[in-house]
Amino acid sequence: MVIHVTAMANDVVTVADLDLNDEHMTIGLSDTLQEAARRLLSVPGGILVVLDDESKVKGVIGYKQMLVAIDSDTDTKSATCAEHMEMDFMEVTLQEDLQEVLKKIHQRSPQAVVATDDHGDFSGYFSPNDYQASRKLVKSLKKLKL
Repeated sequence: MVIHVTAMANDVVTVADLDLNDEHMTIGLSDTLQEAARRLLSVPGGILVVLDDESKVKGVIGYKQMLVAIDSDTDTKSATCAEHMEMDFMEVTLQEDLQEVLKKIHQRSPQAVVATDDHGDFSGYFSPNDYQASRKLVKSLKKLKL
């Protein structure tokens, strides 16, 4: 995770100060699970964010969803991401205070957290690694009274 230098000069660190462009790839609702598997293999430890045609997040697919589909003998060449995606995700905006976002994540415990821009379009994936690094950053800023 990368924190932009400007974040330290401001009183509030927001989601926009994070680099949320790693540990994920995107995929479409109608893409097959076979294509999802190919993409997921290229993002070790990451997830696929399932988007509609307007770049709105509709769900996520991780290793668990893929394994459940395979275990139930799903035909991965014809089954779509829409049929097998996880829909327990939380959306946060880029302008949200990072400390408040961490509280929301802790309270809700979603399967995934995604960031959206001013128009509600997908902007990045808030990974478990981002969560841990953000917690450390917020603690550090509190100690420094920033």
